[in-house]
Amino acid sequence: MQSLRTLPRAGRILAHLISALLIMALPLAACPTCSVGQALETLALILAFLAIPYIIVTGVWFWMKRLLASEELDG
Repeated sequence: MQSLRTLPRAGRILAHLISALLIMALPLAACPTCSVGQALETLALILAFLAIPYIIVTGVWFWMKRLLASEELDG
């Protein structure tokens, strides 16, 4: 079996995603009814905390790119 370091980047991301989903599925085996609601809520919070900085940084990056392009045209 290959080590994670020898896999391409997409393979590593997929391996980490699958392992994270398996770890999150462990509580589901204990109490499916309770865990689904809590897991979805927790997953939504985690995704929000991960996505919001990327959205902000991407927005600032595009804004700075446009600002610098307009500065080059003016100057």
